[in-house]
Amino acid sequence: MNKIKGSLALIILAVSWVALYWITGSRTPWADLSILKNEDGISVYLGDIPAVNYDRMGFTKAIVKYISREDTWLVGTERGELSLYDNTGHQLWKRSLGIGSITTACVSGDGRLAFLGEASPEGNLYAVDVHSGDILWQYKAADFIGSDASVRSHPSVVHIVHDRDDNIYANMYRFVTLQDGSRGYRAKMLAISRTGQLLWQFPQDEVIDSWINWCDVNDANGRVVISSSAYEYREEMKYKDTLYFIDKQNGSLLNSVLVPVVEPYNNTVMRGSPNFSPDGQYLAAASSDGRGMLFDNQGKMLWSRAVSKPTQVDGAWINASGRDAYVTPYGVLFTTINTFNRENWQLPTPVEHPSSNSIYLFDLAGRYAYQYQSLGTMEYLDFAQQYVACAIGRNVRTHNYAAHGALVFDLAEGKPRASFSTEGPVQAIALSTDGSKLAAVEVPAVLPEGRLLGSHRLHIWQIGGDK
Repeated sequence: MNKIKGSLALIILAVSWVALYWITGSRTPWADLSILKNEDGISVYLGDIPAVNYDRMGFTKAIVKYISREDTWLVGTERGELSLYDNTGHQLWKRSLGIGSITTACVSGDGRLAFLGEASPEGNLYAVDVHSGDILWQYKAADFIGSDASVRSHPSVVHIVHDRDDNIYANMYRFVTLQDGSRGYRAKMLAISRTGQLLWQFPQDEVIDSWINWCDVNDANGRVVISSSAYEYREEMKYKDTLYFIDKQNGSLLNSVLVPVVEPYNNTVMRGSPNFSPDGQYLAAASSDGRGMLFDNQGKMLWSRAVSKPTQVDGAWINASGRDAYVTPYGVLFTTINTFNRENWQLPTPVEHPSSNSIYLFDLAGRYAYQYQSLGTMEYLDFAQQYVACAIGRNVRTHNYAAHGALVFDLAEGKPRASFSTEGPVQAIALSTDGSKLAAVEVPAVLPEGRLLGSHRLHIWQIGGDK
């Protein structure tokens, strides 16, 4: 009888484990078992996701945001899951947003709402209650720019910003195949109130026939700016300019700016910028051709610096693309990413560009202050106090796997404050408001020899003194 009771207990335990697995979608149903602790902090397993090739251009996405109101971390993943974690790594709630991948997020000024975008057949834009995880409202990008599942031309919400009233401004796009076989785009910006009212769309009665990636808004000057990111430039395009300035009250176009090109490029592409200064007087931008630029708030260029000059080596143009640009209290900050071959980004380059994977700082007059070079791409930045946190991902040219991790850089001192290592590339990062805590999302990658590197984990670190 005792043997029967013992066997029955084991069967019940096994059934419970399987049931929890199917309910939670996690191979570790009891969350505590997925938390690992070390001397610097903790890491939490986020569930299985497909691992992609280390050298692949499009890589695994993730988001993490610090919620100062609750001293928690909001985490979004490639598999469309959204969770809230405390500083001990315990999951407070979890929600699956569907079959899409979470691509971008911002948090309201009071920390009560999160606005999230996804890439999916519908391309949903969500407003979520941060405390409970409840969806308050949503819009489908497919309703504004279409969708074509037959060729996987899915809409994606790629960037969201908010103003002081928590009205949000969201860029969305999808690709299309044109009659000549080239790739085109369908894009639009939506302005939506905190409560979910559609305020305006730009353009009102058509779509932008270009790839738009970044946008920013500023209350001090009442402007929204959108940058163009289309590498395939065509004469018949209507939206051929680089920057579009929009009245944030009514969505009307105020003016647009075409930024001159540099050899060997045929147009100017911006992907992680531009961004207004806090006072609304300036606009910082970085272009894929390696330039860092400062404009006034109407788009007049004040100065331009070649932070990564395209160089011809053995018949191939190589360059470290410029991406991020911010006006900080310590100067104008630009970043560059991996070295790429101008003619075919998938091909290796003969050498690594000396300006790759770097932070550059200039003063407002354009005078050089310093360069700091990391061992891998700075995939995402977050600012707090005098610090910038950098998610250090892959170096597809050197394959230096020791580069992966998180860097906290002191902008005032021009040197690192702290660094933390991870096995796999880090794709998202966030700093607490006081700069004392750091969270990052690590993702797995498949190496050329077929070996799996890293895992899908949330890391939370305490930042002490210099490390």
